Amino acid sequence: MEYTFFQNNHDFNAEIYRRQKWLKNHPDIKADNEWKVIIKKIEKNKNYKKVVLAYNFSKNLAYTHPGLDSNIYFYHPLRVCLLSTKIKQKLSSELMTLCLLHNIFETTDIDPSIISKIFGKKITTQLNILTVNRANEFKKNYKKNYYENIEKANKNVIITKILDKLDNLYLLKMNRNLRVKKRYLKEIEDFLMPLIKGNLKSLYLHFKNLIEFSKQK
Repeated sequence: MEYTFFQNNHDFNAEIYRRQKWLKNHPDIKADNEWKVIIKKIEKNKNYKKVVLAYNFSKNLAYTHPGLDSNIYFYHPLRVCLLSTKIKQKLSSELMTLCLLHNIFETTDIDPSIISKIFGKKITTQLNILTVNRANEFKKNYKKNYYENIEKANKNVIITKILDKLDNLYLLKMNRNLRVKKRYLKEIEDFLMPLIKGNLKSLYLHFKNLIEFSKQK
C-alpha cells in the first residue's frame, strides 16, 4: 500500500513555502527533523549502512548550484530521499541511497570511479542514467532517449527521477523565464507523467495539480 503524504491544501502550501524559504538560502528545518526520525530507525541496522554513508558523504560534498550555498543545496537530495520513505511502508536502503546521490555528477566534480569504489558499480550505473548532459539536453530526441533509458532501468531509477522532479516542481511557478517554464512543463507532461502513471499512480493527481498551479500567472 502506498502512503499519501499530501492530505490537504495546507500541506500543499506548506511544501511550497518551505522550498521558497530554502531558495533564499535558509536551512530546511523540516527536512532536518524528518531525517532525525529516520536515522533513529536505521542507524543500528546493518542493512542501512550505505544510507548513513550516503548521507554523510553527500552532505560533505561541494555542490555548485546558482544562488545556493553548498550546504543549503544538500537539502534537495535529502528531501528526495525523505520523499522516498513516504511512498512505501518498508524503507528501501537502495532507493534511499540513490536518492541521496542522484545528481552528484551534475552538481559536483566528484569522479565516478570514487562513487563506484565506495557504493558499487550498480549505483554508479544508475547515477549515470539519471545524469542529464546539459550540453545536449535541448538537442532533438535527447530527452526522449534519456527517459527511454530511465524507463528501461531499475524501478528505483524511475522513482528517484519522479521524486526529483516533484521536489523541483514546487518552485516552478516562481520562475519568471517563461521559456524555461514551458520547456520544463512539457518535459513533465510528455515524459514523466506516463512514468508516474505506471509506477507511482498515487502521485499522479498531485503532479497534475502542481502542473496546473505552475501554469498560473
